[in-house]
Amino acid sequence: MSVLYLVRHGQAAFGSDDYDRLTPLGAEQCASLARHWRSIGRHPAFVYAGAMRRHRQSAEAFVAALEAEGVAAPAIETVPGLEEYDHVALLDGFARLNAGVPDFAACWRDRRVLHRTLEQALAAWTGEGVEGYGAFAGFRTRCAAALAGVMLSIGRGREAVLFASAGSLAAAMQPLLGIGDWPAMRLTLDFYNTGVSRVLFTEAGASVESINGIAHLERPGTLHLITKR
Repeated sequence: MSVLYLVRHGQAAFGSDDYDRLTPLGAEQCASLARHWRSIGRHPAFVYAGAMRRHRQSAEAFVAALEAEGVAAPAIETVPGLEEYDHVALLDGFARLNAGVPDFAACWRDRRVLHRTLEQALAAWTGEGVEGYGAFAGFRTRCAAALAGVMLSIGRGREAVLFASAGSLAAAMQPLLGIGDWPAMRLTLDFYNTGVSRVLFTEAGASVESINGIAHLERPGTLHLITKR
């Protein structure tokens, strides 16, 4: 039995001109995960990251914290195919095509408005689709194929960790969970930064044992690190 831990990236720069980068708090979330795993004797043989900058920076913060604890961490391997959907383009398209939703700019002023509008946009994307935006099926297929390739490369009886985004990880896990498009994307609305999902697999198949765990943050001194955006 092999184990792959799927970790959502640390907090990114919400509302800034460049979302695809970690905040200092996001880097500390990843470091907290590394220190927690060190304390319980969990040492992944492989560290993978999606191709986006926040994925890579999350893996780098995790590895740096391990090395600071005296652990020889493996080199980070980049996994193409787990790029997140473009939430800015999706929200923009949805807001333009649907009267009665908040204007696009309001999403970046109020996280509650963002959550509500993103929920509506994801429901539309996984349903009838959003005109001018790519089909969800292609996104799901790409992410699931990337996850399958990672599991194949890990081999038997090993543990690994992979950093990517909420949407890409949920889409990748969707075939293993056996749920529909909208239920899979609805999960992502409550994914925590550095939330951990655990996939068990053998040559015969794979299963998702747990989703979105934050044991590394639910401790005295780290509760302030719990974020979703």
